[in-house]
Amino acid sequence: MSLDHVRREQLPEGQTLIQAGQGSFVFRRLQPGALLVTISGHDTGQFGTHTLDEIRKEIQRHAPPELFVDARDAVAVAPSVSQEWTRFFSVNRAQLTRVRVLVSSRLVSLTVAIAQHLSRTGNLIQIYTEPETFDTRLAGLAR
Repeated sequence: MSLDHVRREQLPEGQTLIQAGQGSFVFRRLQPGALLVTISGHDTGQFGTHTLDEIRKEIQRHAPPELFVDARDAVAVAPSVSQEWTRFFSVNRAQLTRVRVLVSSRLVSLTVAIAQHLSRTGNLIQIYTEPETFDTRLAGLAR
C-alpha cells in the first residue's frame, strides 16, 4: 500500500489518529511521560514510519516515557513491521521506562513475545493478557 493513503488526524483531548488500509493507531498522552497507543486491525507496513515517529516525539518531549500499548483489537502484524518494532525497542531501550502491551489474540501475543526476546531489552516489555489488569494500570494514570 502506498504511504499516500496514511491519514493523520487530531482528535479531541489531544489524541492523534493514524489510519491506513485496514488498521489504525490512536495515540493519547495520559500524562507527561505516559503514552497510550491503541492499535486496531492489520498492520502490513502501510503506516511506514508514522507510528514509531509518534513515539519518538513523545521520547523527545518527556524522556523516558512509559508506553501502554492496547493491542486487544489488533488482528495481525507483518513480519517486517515486527522487525521494525523490535529494532526500535532495542535501539531506544534507554529512552523508555517500560512498555506494557495488552494482547488478546494468540498471533499478536506470539509476535510481541518474539519482539520482546529478540530486542534483548530484559523486562522492558511486559505482556498482559488480562484486560482488567492493564485497564487498572491505565486508570491510575488517566486521572
